[in-house]
Amino acid sequence: MKFSLSAVFLTLLGATSALGASASTSSLDRQFGIVSSHSGIIHVHLRTFEVGQSGHVYLSKYDNSDGNANFNLKNGELLHENKTASIDKDGALVFESSGSPLSGFEAKQVNSQFYDLSLNNDYPVACPVPNANDVYQIYYGKGNGNADCVGIYPLAATP
Repeated sequence: MKFSLSAVFLTLLGATSALGASASTSSLDRQFGIVSSHSGIIHVHLRTFEVGQSGHVYLSKYDNSDGNANFNLKNGELLHENKTASIDKDGALVFESSGSPLSGFEAKQVNSQFYDLSLNNDYPVACPVPNANDVYQIYYGKGNGNADCVGIYPLAATP
């Protein structure tokens, strides 16, 4: 399942007025993609979450990303290809079978296609990957120490 950036953008335009008006859920009964929102930075705004071969999450194809940007939310856990999200020692979001499962993800419906996605009412930051042009990685907390890290607003996008 691929998500069109133009369709995402048009739907986002309609989504902004409905923020905060919906109930939360810790489970979604369908696969979804995740789109970042942060205006002003082209390499961050309206980019899909991509999972690299290492299990780390980026905002572009990097680290031999599999191109399968499909996720599930079940009982507060975020899943990608049956691997549960966890946080590595540096605070990076990672999907690996050996990681300690991270619970507390929640989705608030914004409109018929988008859900505000948070972790314990917190949002991630996107940080530039060292020595990689225009590649950003997803972290929770302070990020990787780079002064160019920016807060993002992840949206779960359903087809």
